[in-house]
Amino acid sequence: MGLITLGLSEIVVGAAAPGGTMPGTMAKVGKTYTDTCKINMDAATVTEHFEEGKSSPEVRKKKRKLPVLKFSIMDPDTQVLTDYLGGEIVDGQWGFNGDESVPNRSWRAKSEQGLWTDIPNGDVEAVINADMSAKGIYLLDFTVTPLAVTAGKAFKSYPAPTLVVSPTSLTFTSAADATGQTITATSTGSVTSAKKDDTAEWLTVTRNLKVVTVKVSANTNSESRTANVTIVADGNTAIVPVTQAGA
Repeated sequence: MGLITLGLSEIVVGAAAPGGTMPGTMAKVGKTYTDTCKINMDAATVTEHFEEGKSSPEVRKKKRKLPVLKFSIMDPDTQVLTDYLGGEIVDGQWGFNGDESVPNRSWRAKSEQGLWTDIPNGDVEAVINADMSAKGIYLLDFTVTPLAVTAGKAFKSYPAPTLVVSPTSLTFTSAADATGQTITATSTGSVTSAKKDDTAEWLTVTRNLKVVTVKVSANTNSESRTANVTIVADGNTAIVPVTQAGA
């Protein structure tokens, strides 16, 4: 029976993973414009060799091409333009010469159901596509091309995990937060375990059915601190990084 894949949940991005293993921390790239996310695969490049006078080839060699991920981000800010086109921000203004290089990144396209797609080491080409009319919209069009990895595969699709958490990371100010922030698990059963790193005494983690609450004590140090919250449901594990700013 076929697996039905439909509906984009979000596209997340992280540090490039030329080793083939996706990074543990990824963030939403921006607001994906409706109906723009596509995965396209061009036909293979074909080489044929014929005997003189014959119409059927003796040899037919195919070099397959990898699928590419295409989508558009709506209403990018100057930081997004800098991240994916290059250039720099000076006095709040984005400057761009056109010869700047942009680092490779890892990408994950999450569907609402069906297959998710990973590109561990993707070349990024972003192009401004802005309609400045009263009814227009400012778009940044992306094409992500898979590059080689040293292990595993350059392009991967797989059934969406049964345990999905939202948000995928938490950020606190330096002040104590006795109310806390919540992480919601999308799973068949309730969360069976939610725990912090053993050394993170500044974190308090509690769970109630599918909701995990994270609270922090005050950070009196000048440096920020980070720890992980590990959530288990339906036999699957999700790790949520928690960062608290320095004083």
